[in-house]
Amino acid sequence: MNYFGLLFLLTCILFGLACPLNRNLPDEMVGRWQNGNVSMLQEKNTTTGQVTAGNGSTFSYRFFGDGRFEFVGYMKSTMSGCTTELFNDKRGRVEIDGSRLTLVPSKNLWRNTYGCSPDSNKEKDQPLDPETFAWRTMKNEYGQQMICLANDNGETCYRKEEN
Repeated sequence: MNYFGLLFLLTCILFGLACPLNRNLPDEMVGRWQNGNVSMLQEKNTTTGQVTAGNGSTFSYRFFGDGRFEFVGYMKSTMSGCTTELFNDKRGRVEIDGSRLTLVPSKNLWRNTYGCSPDSNKEKDQPLDPETFAWRTMKNEYGQQMICLANDNGETCYRKEEN
């Protein structure tokens, strides 16, 4: 760190300022990554006649070069005309230590909606617990760039989206 960078950091610490820290992520990680699916089976609402996919999901990470992340998860399931939706909006910062990635959230909002029981709908800020993964990048069989995140629950890979 050069003299001016150190002086800037010390000024922030001494005066309690919210100064941005340079938390550069590896270039290969920066971008939007997505994983999801839609059911081929369809469900028809017998009241409205509307036909929709029976279920589907999308999960998306966006990693910024300055060390921030955003995660959006959405799942939808329709059975017997009743739709259940789960939504998660998580944001915060990323800490990298070699092949280990820790997500430190500053926001973790969950929303559950139940089409046939709206009184049961919930929206709640969940605990801001850090999550640690082993991470790697690779190309899939179609040549698409992937990022894979693994923890004790298994590994999930996400396809890089074009900007």
